[in-house]
Amino acid sequence: MIPPREFIKKIQPFSFLSEDELDIILAGLEVHFFETNAQIYKKGMISDYVYVIFSGLIALFDDEAAVDYLSRGEIFGVMCLHGCPSSFSAKAIEDSVCYSITMASFTVAFDKNKRFAAFFTTFINRRFRMFRTIASDRKVLEEASFVVEVNRIIYKEPIVSRSDTRIADAVSEMERNGVSSIVVTDDDRKPIGILTHKDLKNVIIRGEKSDIVTAFMSSPVKTIDTKATIFDALTKMINSGIDHLVVVTKEEKIFGVITRKDIQVHLEPSFSVVKLFRKVVRATTIKELETISRTLRVSVAKIAMTGASFYDLTRMICSVHDAIVAKVIEILAPGRSGDPYLWVHMGSSGRKEEIIATDQDNALVCKGSEPVAFAEDVTASLARIGFPKCPGNYMASNGRWNQGLSVWKEYFRQWFQRAIPDHIRFLSVFLDMRPVCGDTALYSELVAAIRPVVTDGAVNYLAHDAVQLEPPLGIPGIVRLHRGLDLKTYGIYPLVNGARVLAIDSGIFEITNTKERLEALNANGVISSEMCNDVLESYGFLQDFRLRHHSRAVLSQTDTNNTVSAKELSKVDLLLLKESLKIVASFQKFLMKKYNVQRTVIYSQL
Repeated sequence: MIPPREFIKKIQPFSFLSEDELDIILAGLEVHFFETNAQIYKKGMISDYVYVIFSGLIALFDDEAAVDYLSRGEIFGVMCLHGCPSSFSAKAIEDSVCYSITMASFTVAFDKNKRFAAFFTTFINRRFRMFRTIASDRKVLEEASFVVEVNRIIYKEPIVSRSDTRIADAVSEMERNGVSSIVVTDDDRKPIGILTHKDLKNVIIRGEKSDIVTAFMSSPVKTIDTKATIFDALTKMINSGIDHLVVVTKEEKIFGVITRKDIQVHLEPSFSVVKLFRKVVRATTIKELETISRTLRVSVAKIAMTGASFYDLTRMICSVHDAIVAKVIEILAPGRSGDPYLWVHMGSSGRKEEIIATDQDNALVCKGSEPVAFAEDVTASLARIGFPKCPGNYMASNGRWNQGLSVWKEYFRQWFQRAIPDHIRFLSVFLDMRPVCGDTALYSELVAAIRPVVTDGAVNYLAHDAVQLEPPLGIPGIVRLHRGLDLKTYGIYPLVNGARVLAIDSGIFEITNTKERLEALNANGVISSEMCNDVLESYGFLQDFRLRHHSRAVLSQTDTNNTVSAKELSKVDLLLLKESLKIVASFQKFLMKKYNVQRTVIYSQL
């Protein structure tokens, strides 16, 4: 058996203690053996010890139901600090050995070491982001952006001119395309010079608008190969004292132009999202939007890896994605912005909870009976830009979801009146509907028509759907999932579905964001402040973790998914994942009791 000091000092937060503080803990330490089924303490009792498990398996029970399973290195009994009664019973599920620290000794160390104390208080109070910071001492990830090839951040076709072009015509072309340079090429599209905004100062001082571009262009032009890195480009700009580089193919033909601002956008991800938003607004082609979207994913991935909150990031991402959709419609259907139609989003976009990898979930509501003709072109273009088509075909290009307002009203009436499985599935999708582009009055009219057709039967079926998937309990339960844990299926979906059904049952329709739904439910007295905080902390952690999981895939250029294995989790993340899933299970129990529903299907990954 490992000596207590050596074992305990490797476990957070005991590793935060000084040697003198650790001596205080060890002075009050005993070793206890619990046989299988032995009761350690009961709910409502005040434990005399804080326990650190050396071997075996301990379960915590809320009455007869197990709420957590604890194994080697985990701690329990802390809730009884300062004389508080235990909220759960503790029982040995198998023969177990625990290092038992007297509450008196533990309290002395707790009061002496602020970080040690904060570890427990933030965890007990469910302040997961603060807890993670205290537990991990996380450092900001160094960005490896300098090794990205320059061709990946060029988002516009180069603007070129012949050598006999007049300055006035060249400037007009630059302004029309919103660029700060024009490249002068020969008949083979090989660059021979470049005229930039900086060169125009010389034209004003000693030239005329009727002069030809060769009189004031910079020549020979500085070029760089498409396969060169951003570091190469920035170094060349600094050494040459220039702000523009012409990027050429291996045949030395023009490919594009890269500026210092382009590099700045890529290297400063938090600032880059704002810059990319501006680029979306100015874009004139689908190809530009494709490159902007690709750059956006990388920028967001970098921000996420620095520890930015999902709640902070997702609204910003959603704003850019909405702008991209509006711009696609503007490009493909010019002049239609005032027509009586409404483009709506569902799913994570409808809830303003988009992360890096998100499928299309969209639909069209038309004023008249005729479907909107450009829907298929829009969804195809969005897929090209980087928003994959919905596997379930919940898209405006599907004629079923491109209908007049009267049809949509009838859809919802039928779905609520006949609560068959397909209709419940449609409700879980379209009750997250959010207007994105077009006539928002159509949305208001549709919501007004939905309110009176809601039925108790449909609400109960929606609640039933929210509790079907039971998350694994405890770290042992997570570890045993040899195929990994799907964060979306077992954690995020139950919370989203539960918040939705409570909101609809409470008459909250216009709010679709999960965080805002929960806050509104708390304000209306439907859920307690404690439950609201716990669910928001759980949801935030699960989405933060999923966002970082996706970000690693984007930065390593691998496929994104929602499944994590215990092997890739740090001890801190594994602990927080376990606690977050406990909150999911508790929230489901609340829904079961409120709506008198039970699980009818057992799902297993084992």
